[in-house]
Amino acid sequence: MKVEISIDPTYKEPKVIILTDKMTDDIEHLMQIITTTAESTLLAFSHKGVELIDSKEIVRIYTEQKKVCVQSIHGVYTVRLRLYELEEKLNPQMFLRISNAEIVNRYMIKHMDISRTGTIGVELKNGTKTYASRRYVSKIKKQLGI
Repeated sequence: MKVEISIDPTYKEPKVIILTDKMTDDIEHLMQIITTTAESTLLAFSHKGVELIDSKEIVRIYTEQKKVCVQSIHGVYTVRLRLYELEEKLNPQMFLRISNAEIVNRYMIKHMDISRTGTIGVELKNGTKTYASRRYVSKIKKQLGI
């Protein structure tokens, strides 16, 4: 395996590109190691005040009445970031954008119902049922390897 590092002052954030002819277990492992450096906690607001939520406990992130809500295994919180900012901040191996208004934790997905009409129904481990928009179906399939 060759490793190259290129210093470019125009980049504000490190970018890793892996060039390969096929996906292997070593490359998968390398991707997991690299992506674990992504944000692991999220600052959120509840009736108690400001709380830190571990990203492993997040079930989904969605918009409701012009607010961004984070549903964790402990409750529902609000955040001041926009959905696209959270998508950039959180681990892409853990979180999956399913619509313009929702991101789900892929490890919290219990069941996915892919219909012939092209929609995807998503049931989460906490019992929440939601739907992926048709616009995101191909991206979801690609990300999940379906």
